[in-house]
Amino acid sequence: MFQCCTTDKGLSYKVYPEQEASVNLQKTPIVLAHGLFGSKGLFDSVCKQISRDGRKVFAYDARNHGDSEKSVEFTYSCMADDLNDFIDNQGLTQPIVMGHSMGGKTAMTLALAKPQKLKALIAIDIAPIKSPTKDKFVEYAHAMKALSFPTDTSLNESKAWAKKELLNTVQDEQILDYLLTNLIVDEKGQVKWRHVLDAFVNNSDQLSFLEPQNRPFTKPALFVFGEKSEHYRSEGLEKVETYFPNAEVRPIKDSGHFLYDDKPAEFVSVVQRFCNSLDGRYQF
Repeated sequence: MFQCCTTDKGLSYKVYPEQEASVNLQKTPIVLAHGLFGSKGLFDSVCKQISRDGRKVFAYDARNHGDSEKSVEFTYSCMADDLNDFIDNQGLTQPIVMGHSMGGKTAMTLALAKPQKLKALIAIDIAPIKSPTKDKFVEYAHAMKALSFPTDTSLNESKAWAKKELLNTVQDEQILDYLLTNLIVDEKGQVKWRHVLDAFVNNSDQLSFLEPQNRPFTKPALFVFGEKSEHYRSEGLEKVETYFPNAEVRPIKDSGHFLYDDKPAEFVSVVQRFCNSLDGRYQF
């Protein structure tokens, strides 16, 4: 079993591969940051595949997500600080930082502010512009918050009920199922949403990627997009070129925002090829 751990700042994380003896120290480790309403567990299969050749992968839950602690502060700046502290906490020297959606913007924020902290950046289906789906997710969050769960029902029964109630608002079933992973049972046996729902509703205006005032990130970067995703658009690609001039852009066919789920083999192959090309490069 893969054991979950928690940092001294309350971030829950998992490390791959399971056996330390399987780690290849010649391969640059990866730190993975998930997306809004996501968790480290959603990348479990991907992390296992990426780490099969001995590359160490750290997947953590962002503040207010998964098993990490609650926080009233919820901005890209504070999450980039969390990522920076996580790298230090694990004793890592210039890892590859990879993030999906919100996690990708967190990684970009750190890369632009402190480029010396990482060897390379991998952004998964996200660009350095306002998310084209943000307003939709604000609407989804308010609809989720408006639900009042019946008492004395199981988690599965509550998920089925919530799915029926939310279908008119969240019409994409893949997104709806993703959102429903945030339902939990509290210590009193009551079904409720994880902390992220209140955090996002209360801070959605502040959760914006700010135009960087510092120099562009000139180290290697990989931007992987789902070819069918709303995030794969020309204005975003222009900003990628501006802020990350050495970036490689790779769309994956027949995939959307959750490309690691839609096309896991193709996604892992693209990531591994990029990471393998970096191994042995001089770190600066």
